[in-house]
Amino acid sequence: MSEGEFLRRDGYWPSSPVVGQRGAQTRARIVEAALRLFETEGFHGTSVDSIAKSAATSRATVYQYFESKEQIFVELLEECGAALSRVVRRLGPLGPTAEGFDNLHWWLGEWAWVYDKYATIFVQWTNIDAPGTSTRPLIVGYISKYNARIAERLAASDVKGMAVDDAALALISLTQRFNFFRHRHYDPLPDVEEAIDGFAVLMQLMLFPDTPPEAFAALPPSDGTARRRRASVSVVPTPATARPGTPTTALSRRATATVDEILAAGTRLLAEKGYHATGVDDLVAAAGFARATFYKYFDDKLDLLRRLSADTASAAGVLVEKLAAVDLEAGSDDALRAWLHEFVPFHRRYRGVIQIWSEGKFTDPDLLDAAVRSNAAMRDACLRLLRQVERSYALDLDVAAAVFLGVLDRLPVAAEEQGGPASDDEVVEMMLAVLRRGLLNGTVATG
Repeated sequence: MSEGEFLRRDGYWPSSPVVGQRGAQTRARIVEAALRLFETEGFHGTSVDSIAKSAATSRATVYQYFESKEQIFVELLEECGAALSRVVRRLGPLGPTAEGFDNLHWWLGEWAWVYDKYATIFVQWTNIDAPGTSTRPLIVGYISKYNARIAERLAASDVKGMAVDDAALALISLTQRFNFFRHRHYDPLPDVEEAIDGFAVLMQLMLFPDTPPEAFAALPPSDGTARRRRASVSVVPTPATARPGTPTTALSRRATATVDEILAAGTRLLAEKGYHATGVDDLVAAAGFARATFYKYFDDKLDLLRRLSADTASAAGVLVEKLAAVDLEAGSDDALRAWLHEFVPFHRRYRGVIQIWSEGKFTDPDLLDAAVRSNAAMRDACLRLLRQVERSYALDLDVAAAVFLGVLDRLPVAAEEQGGPASDDEVVEMMLAVLRRGLLNGTVATG
């Protein structure tokens, strides 16, 4: 009998007239224990047994209330979602006016408050939102419904020049990602109030690029100059001590081909299923080799991940150099469009590794070094592009760089999950519209 196949007795639900308050208290204790463990151990590091132990109950009792730890997570997600839905219902009219901006600004502030209250759920939401996980269809379904509600609001607000479904997808995806970055301290962002001020300006311009500068006049003065000065310098941590991998230069041509096939299978499976749902047996089956062949060249799955992470960082480095060389020409998006056409296939191929970098759960020095350096280099290239534009409104470059990274990190996946733009051309045009309207809204700097 597998997990989730335990027989569940009738009457163990909050509305039960048999168990009543006692059963409801036990169930609540299980949920609270799971929430604590998700925060300290992560979703994948939490087992049903550990939840039962933390809740001072038995494994069988947990299964009387929940089919799996995934179902517990879904209940917590629904609680968080209910709070976000209440915020949506209170969202006032939007538009290219001071009132419209104030309503959007308020909504984003409330979103941040909900995020901070349910930070554990949002962080784990990001961690388990990987291909192949049993919770992904539930998460995707919830987000789709939420996006549809936002799209209705945007349609009523007369958003122009961008499909309302795409605008809603971008707004929700970037809001979630921006708060994730803020919570995990991935970027040198200001405190929460100033961060939301800057983010609100960018989202207002994405929705209504013709918003006049005076609409933002109510924002309090900030020390943006100091942050812009700091943002102009890319800070890369001291390299960690790398663990030596398999020296491919010492391998025969046949052995090198074998390693390459295993790496290719790993790249594909991590993108399709995610790291935690991919086992060594899956890898060797996909590559067409025996387990012994895998262990001849790799110590374990983590060792394979180190190699894939290095490959991802190398490919990302090429893209970073090309982005840093992009010159924005007045009236032309050709250079940036061409770069995005290279980025989207890269992201699709290496999305499994990129997801692992985002999780931030691995302490392996090779993985940390590749993730931190690649993120810092991409951020620096984004800043170079952002500084090419002269604006008539205040812009915090730290915030803008984080949003730029969010566009690259999240929108290609969100478009696929939510039934958005299907082809690479459509995804690129959506990303370009978000960047041009929200972040590059101005005139190209000269001289």
